[in-house]
Amino acid sequence: MARDRIGFGVIGCGVIADLMYFPHLQQRYRDCQLELVAVCDAVEEKAVRALRVYGAGRYYTSYRELLEDPDVDAVIVATNIASHGEIALAAARAGKHLLVQKPIAESLEDADRIVEAARASCVKLQVEPAHMLNPLCVRARQAIDSGALGKVCMVQALSAHGGAEDRPWLFQRSGGGSVMMDMAVHAITWLVSLVGPVERVTSFARTSVPVRVINGQPLEVDIDDNVVVLLEFRSGALGTVVSNYVTIANQAPGYSVYGTDGTLHIQSPQAPFTIFSRKAEYLGEQGWLTPTFFGGHRYQPVRAPIPYDSRVMHPYYSLAHFADCLIDDTEPVPSGAVARHVLEIMIRASESARTGQAQGLGTGFEMAPAAS
Repeated sequence: MARDRIGFGVIGCGVIADLMYFPHLQQRYRDCQLELVAVCDAVEEKAVRALRVYGAGRYYTSYRELLEDPDVDAVIVATNIASHGEIALAAARAGKHLLVQKPIAESLEDADRIVEAARASCVKLQVEPAHMLNPLCVRARQAIDSGALGKVCMVQALSAHGGAEDRPWLFQRSGGGSVMMDMAVHAITWLVSLVGPVERVTSFARTSVPVRVINGQPLEVDIDDNVVVLLEFRSGALGTVVSNYVTIANQAPGYSVYGTDGTLHIQSPQAPFTIFSRKAEYLGEQGWLTPTFFGGHRYQPVRAPIPYDSRVMHPYYSLAHFADCLIDDTEPVPSGAVARHVLEIMIRASESARTGQAQGLGTGFEMAPAAS
């Protein structure tokens, strides 16, 4: 039976909800009303503001009260990292479909409990970041699967900025602060989306800026703010991830794939990518090329526009995909297995940085064919 309404509850009324979720609720999508039933934040002022600005039906300061609301069908968890596991597990057990900000949890045990609770309650579970849906990722996977790059030997990813100056919890372990789980998660998710699961990791980590000015006040940093992760993929490829809060400016490609017959660079998640391939049967041309929407290389570069400027949702935005899965009764991408694997990569990388020893992984996932 087709849905004509989805009642959403948003837990966490900070900047991420403002950017990624609130602007796209209270609208019709595919003849289905996306209704912002309730918002919740432990800081009452934030919850009240979200209610007034975005037209929510009501607000709560306790996520457990929101989960008891019978009009809420689906929950978006946009709180700090430390609380993801607890809230996501409670939401799944309450029978609510859930879209969880990254990472799924801080421990593999919590991730397992969430995945199992979602299965037992027959609810959809989607975990950010949904980079597998990005048109650039899809097009890059198509190029890799077509053999345009030959055998993929090396991948590289950079996910870094200078550090948020308004969120002190990002720099404190007590709030779940972690450059690994806040920033490296993007780079790792991109790489596993392109070349599949990882077998072993090695990592190095430092606190490069021990005191920062946050909201105009000095703050002692008690997390690593600068990490390098080395990856061994099941496919035989090697990879590097550079992630930090110490990059003030940068022009290096965000993601690169190097194969025996070609190279692919993605400048950023929203910018066009370029490709070089020695295989004329793939391109029909030589040199560096920029793939376009319509299959040629001279019309309109493939881009992934930033979703925050408009209430209009493109299908590859994570909230639109989540709504599609609820409307069509299909499984979200990435799966819980992918989210758990990415989490284990980050956990093992942190262990490697602490111990100085490479760490093997026990999780994985089935690599689906690239979308057409």
